[in-house]
Amino acid sequence: MAIVENTGEFVRSGVAGIASVDYSKMVEIARAVYENPSLLAEFERAPEATAKKINGFEVPTGFHLHIADADNKLYPAEEAGTFGAADRSQWARMEFRAGYKTVSLVACA
Repeated sequence: MAIVENTGEFVRSGVAGIASVDYSKMVEIARAVYENPSLLAEFERAPEATAKKINGFEVPTGFHLHIADADNKLYPAEEAGTFGAADRSQWARMEFRAGYKTVSLVACA
């Protein structure tokens, strides 16, 4: 989650990273977690390292990873107060997902 002064610039810089993503690798990661739920604990501890270990996925600059389950619960969870906290007059979030059945890999900034 970013506190931004210029939302347009935030979006432009994020889109550049999104454009080069290998979405097939994102689906492979979601499938790996779906088929082997024990990977979820490893992913919670070290999302980027686990994704890279599964198939070499490179996280775009400025983004971080989560797994989302069928109830849209994020692993690892976002920090408390991230969305719309009273002490944040403005904030922005950009995310993209690719999934397999009921699991998705979420990249967000």
